[in-house]
Amino acid sequence: MKTETYPEEANLTTGQILCQAREKLELSQQNVADRLCLKLSTVRDIEEDHIPSNITPTFFRGYIRAYAKLVQVPEAEILSVLDKQMPAKSVKVSQMQSFSAGKKRKKRDGWLMKITWFVIILLLGMTVLWWWQNHKEQQNEFTSMAEQSSAQVQNAENDSSAAAETSSAPAKEGQPAEASQNKSSSAQTNTGTPATASGESKTAPQPATPSTTHAVSENNASVTNANTADAGISNAGTANSAVSTAAAEVNNIEVATNNELVMTFSGRCWVEIKNAKGKTLFNGTKNKGDSLTFSGEQSYSLVIGAPVWAKVQFQGKPVDLGAFVKKGTAARLTLK
Repeated sequence: MKTETYPEEANLTTGQILCQAREKLELSQQNVADRLCLKLSTVRDIEEDHIPSNITPTFFRGYIRAYAKLVQVPEAEILSVLDKQMPAKSVKVSQMQSFSAGKKRKKRDGWLMKITWFVIILLLGMTVLWWWQNHKEQQNEFTSMAEQSSAQVQNAENDSSAAAETSSAPAKEGQPAEASQNKSSSAQTNTGTPATASGESKTAPQPATPSTTHAVSENNASVTNANTADAGISNAGTANSAVSTAAAEVNNIEVATNNELVMTFSGRCWVEIKNAKGKTLFNGTKNKGDSLTFSGEQSYSLVIGAPVWAKVQFQGKPVDLGAFVKKGTAARLTLK
């Protein structure tokens, strides 16, 4: 069936042409949507010449052509009106790149990947090296602490054996000394007795003369003066000891007020000292003959790796480290 075009239909839009053709066939918008398998809203958009944003223009033109075929409108007529109403957009064609450009890009990307992998491997190597150095330092510390503890145990055993030997030696050597003293005293008494006897037998006792009496009195006076001098010397020593004791008490008072900490070392020993705020005052190793002195702090926290080689004085009083020495472990203590 052919439809004729009238002059008044020349100014009609695509939607109006399709709507008039649908009404001539006595079809509703729902019938058109069912036959074309479209949504009712899409049929309405076609008749209202509205292009939805969710439908591409190519598909929308296909829907219009199917609609025109359904209502028996010539395709050429509807397409001519549609081209005037919705001209086809020219497709932009990008310039084709050459194969050499792609090859250069791939080569550049290959270099970038190589540099990236080199940086990643370098970072991993540095991380592994840092971990190995820390692990080695920890192992060395543990080894040194174990050596110090074993040295402490050996020194304690040597000291105990030496003390036992020294305590048993005087007892054995004292017996011959007492015997020799007894023998000498008996020899003196034995030798003196015959002399006295012979003297008594040969000569009779003579009366004491005034000259001998005067000599005896002078001897007694000299002995008395010597005893008096000895007493003066002993009194002077007592006075000196009292002065030294007073000076020591003054020093102890000053140390107590300053909270002075003094450490001396008789062997290689690792020490860590912190104050009340947790600030590290010293962390390191001391050798034989070294010493440390701190003052002006409220309290001290000490960690001594080998307490057998260390002597600690706080506020002028010695600190007992015997318990740690017996256990053979590092000394951890707080002084206030």
